[in-house]
Amino acid sequence: MGSETRLIKTIVGAGLLMVSHAIHAEGLYVGSTVSHAEVDYGTAVILSDGATLNDQGSGFKVFGGYQLNTLISFEIHYVDFGEMSVLMSNGSSVTQGASIVTNNTGVTSSTTVEPTSYGFSAMLTLPFDAVKPFLKVGMHAWDTSRTVGAGSADVFATTVDGTDFLRAVGFDIPVTEVFSTRLEYEVYDFDDDNIAMLNWGIFLKF
Repeated sequence: MGSETRLIKTIVGAGLLMVSHAIHAEGLYVGSTVSHAEVDYGTAVILSDGATLNDQGSGFKVFGGYQLNTLISFEIHYVDFGEMSVLMSNGSSVTQGASIVTNNTGVTSSTTVEPTSYGFSAMLTLPFDAVKPFLKVGMHAWDTSRTVGAGSADVFATTVDGTDFLRAVGFDIPVTEVFSTRLEYEVYDFDDDNIAMLNWGIFLKF
């Protein structure tokens, strides 16, 4: 485990401790979203001779936060980005940057990736009554669990976990004093790649 991963775990742990101390205070909230995610690779991906790439997934996010005042909030999250995959028929190739992978196994082969993330972020919210726009920046620890078929082990980058930045823009719409809905657009860095995610969900204030 690298020092960056230990750092993000320390930050998230501090966020959890903050929330636990605020459990009986006004400003605590929890929520969840359904999400649509799409990978943006740092280098172009070229598919040849029948290879196909599914770089979009449907996932979810759960989050908790503490509203320090009308402008500043802090959040922790866990995200499942869904499933992305490359399917390679026999003889097909995938080129990413200087790397070329060809499936010569005689059978169709695949690589499936299921990215996840947890992290901590700070939010700046404009305290309007009907709609509350916000900006968010933070850090996250990510993991890209793989299921690899013969002939396609090197299609995706070899790094399977790390720590990077995230940012988001969105707005909350209060429905009642305790119930709100949220729409947001987030971008999570994964080394040289990133995953953009559109979320819609709800959260409850305590």
